[in-house]
Amino acid sequence: MKKLALYFFAVLLSFSMISSAFLCSADFNSEQITQELRSYAYYMISLDNDEVIFSKNEDKAVAPAAFAKLVAAVVAIEQWGDLKQSVTVTQESLSLVKYDYGVRIAGIKAGETFTKRQLVDCLIVYGANDVESVIAYSISKTKEAFVEEMNKLVNKIGCTDTKITDMLGFDSEGQYTTAKDVSKIVKYALEYPVFSKAFGLKQCTLPKTDQSDERTFVGSNRMATSSIADYYHPSVTGGKQTTTDDAGECIAVTSSMDGYSYLTVVMKGRLTDIDNDKVDENTSMTDARAMLKWAYNNIRFRIVASPGQIVYSVPVSCGKDTDSLQLTPESEVSVLVPSKVTSYSVLIEPVKDSLASKVMAPVSKGKVICQANIIYANKVLATVNLVAADSVGLSLPGLIMTGISNVLKSKVFIALEIIALIVLVYFAVVRIYSEKTGKKPKLYALTTDGNKKSKQSEKSRNKADTKKEKDKNDGTRNPKSEK
Repeated sequence: MKKLALYFFAVLLSFSMISSAFLCSADFNSEQITQELRSYAYYMISLDNDEVIFSKNEDKAVAPAAFAKLVAAVVAIEQWGDLKQSVTVTQESLSLVKYDYGVRIAGIKAGETFTKRQLVDCLIVYGANDVESVIAYSISKTKEAFVEEMNKLVNKIGCTDTKITDMLGFDSEGQYTTAKDVSKIVKYALEYPVFSKAFGLKQCTLPKTDQSDERTFVGSNRMATSSIADYYHPSVTGGKQTTTDDAGECIAVTSSMDGYSYLTVVMKGRLTDIDNDKVDENTSMTDARAMLKWAYNNIRFRIVASPGQIVYSVPVSCGKDTDSLQLTPESEVSVLVPSKVTSYSVLIEPVKDSLASKVMAPVSKGKVICQANIIYANKVLATVNLVAADSVGLSLPGLIMTGISNVLKSKVFIALEIIALIVLVYFAVVRIYSEKTGKKPKLYALTTDGNKKSKQSEKSRNKADTKKEKDKNDGTRNPKSEK
């Protein structure tokens, strides 16, 4: 009884430890910092392992603003190929956009010649509409055809919640994206060194031509400018800030510091006086800065699974000298967690569908047995294979006993047992009946017409038939012979 009580106490203790591992750990979105963020949508991921750090309304539709120009730049990089080649500006190539008051232009003129690389850099850094017009004309001749190419690209990237109808990103009916999709676009674009370098430039230059002097254009990313204290963060390596009436204030920034890299997208921010200094701050940049500051101060990689670490045990059949198999991670796994969290706060839990109820020996060391989820704060951070920590040999007696056990548990054997039990019960009832009544029970057989008849009455009938046959034979004898 004491052993039973101790067993239940151990089970309850284990359950409470697992439960506390779930309850005491907090997801990043539940950190206090998120209560201070003011923008409508944001999405921050680690560029080291794609782990999501912060997210809010990341799948909600918002206007793309000039993030559309980043898509245009990637289309140019992919379709132009050799960016050292030159492009000569024509009046036709400048005619794809309207030059309304307030639009951003580089002031390039028909007859000027630039390398494709210079035009791409200017589009990424400064977002000049006349530069995009020249790029679109060079590739597709019309803005409608170029928009089609832009949509083909976002579909290829996997941005299922993005549609572009205006190549410049101006507010347009039927045009939308999400913070998550913008993150996908930027992450994809960063794979091109040309884009990655331009995304990190604070300014770009168009060279002197026979019509214009050298022109320098300053980018919109003020988070990399140390003199702007409200927005600056030392980790920022690149970015794009943009705004329209529908999109609100938006920014996408990359950052790298102390061995950690992040991509942060904030959309539909607003201008508001946050610190009561009678100057409106851009919440897309203050929110991005706050998230970066928190991440670099509070998040660290932790090794939460490593080979040799025993994390689970499963029953093993026919094992030599053992009835259990210990499992260990196949490879080392590191995840981003708050710096206060240790590996003991992370749960490694086998994926149910991948784990058999019992493993059959023999098992070789290192054999993959199942998969396991690495869980922190009710969130699956990674998945790892669990393998046999040691080899388990085959026990011949155990194999024989298992075979017998399987036969005894088979449906056919169980059916035979039921039939045998019914027969035994029947004969027991018959015996009890005979002992109580002193009579032998009548046994019945089926006649050819399917009816039951008593074997005793059938025997009497046979005797009567035999006598009749004898009398008949006696009656046909010769009287003379009798005399």
